[in-house]
Amino acid sequence: MASGSTLFSRYTVARAARHRDAAGPVSRGQAAPAASTTPGALLTRSRPLALGAAAAVLALAAGCGSSGSSGPSAAASAAPTTQVATSMSGEKVTVPLRINRIAEQFPAHTVTDIMLGVGPKLVAIPQNVKTIPFLRKVFPGVNDLPELFRSGGKVNMEELLKLRPDVVSTIDGGATLTPFQQAGLPALNMDFDTFDQLVPSIELAGKVYGGEAATRAKAYGEYVNAKLAMVKSRLASLPDTEKPTVVHVASYPPLVVDGGKSLIDGWIKLGGGTDSASGVKGTHVTVTMEQLLQWNPDVLVVETPGGDQGLAANTARSVISEFEKAPGWKSLKAVQTNRVYLNPQGLYPWERFGPEEALQIQWIAKMLHPDLFKDVDIRAETRSFYQKFFDYQVTDADLDQILQVGSR
Repeated sequence: MASGSTLFSRYTVARAARHRDAAGPVSRGQAAPAASTTPGALLTRSRPLALGAAAAVLALAAGCGSSGSSGPSAAASAAPTTQVATSMSGEKVTVPLRINRIAEQFPAHTVTDIMLGVGPKLVAIPQNVKTIPFLRKVFPGVNDLPELFRSGGKVNMEELLKLRPDVVSTIDGGATLTPFQQAGLPALNMDFDTFDQLVPSIELAGKVYGGEAATRAKAYGEYVNAKLAMVKSRLASLPDTEKPTVVHVASYPPLVVDGGKSLIDGWIKLGGGTDSASGVKGTHVTVTMEQLLQWNPDVLVVETPGGDQGLAANTARSVISEFEKAPGWKSLKAVQTNRVYLNPQGLYPWERFGPEEALQIQWIAKMLHPDLFKDVDIRAETRSFYQKFFDYQVTDADLDQILQVGSR
């Protein structure tokens, strides 16, 4: 503990010194009026004298130019090196304009980094991200990255400081930023909580990372908006009576679901469903089997677990195997009508806080309303998506793994 404290204090003092040194030349370089000259005196002099003074000023300027203290080099030295970005939770954060080293606290946002082409700039990631098989295929470099962020966003700050990240992408805003701010590290929340925030969050990451990342973020936003418009238009006239009731199961045991005002609640409704669990608010809410039996939904969507800070990746089949042992399982309407769906998992579970959410809305709409989306080929769309946004050509075996084929 003592060594960590010592490192923190040294880092803070050194950083403060660097700021003072950086500020010095700027203040010293500011133009100042000549001590012996006043505006009044200048106005009362004769024209010849004024011309002589002007010539002297020009000569002085020429001399200064030859010494290299002005002109293009001075303009270059005055170019900004930072920008102010507004995080998804509203904080104004100053970050470097040139981002070469990224520390990632939020698991799902690692996928955004890879999609935007800055995966090679990652220097630290959360625990268990590298346990997702498809992520390792798309970005093998993840295997060499240190896992400095643990369950609940805990961080090994001593090791993180050694890596000198230009920016830390955090799991949230507010108090979550405080430890990084105290350590002198630029930290920014680029995560999203609702579907409406998906595109803005990706665009924010593109702006922060700059260059090609901004171009990729724009292309992604256009794709999402087009697919969202398609789904909404086809479901626009669907009456509530034709919207099947849905419960999303995150894990079992215990029985953990996602309720109202969550991202999951959002895509259930976007996909033409009614969220039976909307009465229990939030993400990852523990409920009883009796509650599920009371809801008795038309459809169960079961998450393919893992990849977050507290849980290694697994298959959705592993959840079902346990769930089938629960009293009352066979009496559920969704089980009796064979409408238990295993949610896909690519670089991350499609349904949770990553760019693959763009595929999730198409998948759930097709699952809930196959007649309205007969022309939507999820396998073909998935193949195209990863080629376009991750420069990765998926195989049929990859698609079977992602879509949980054979896991039912």
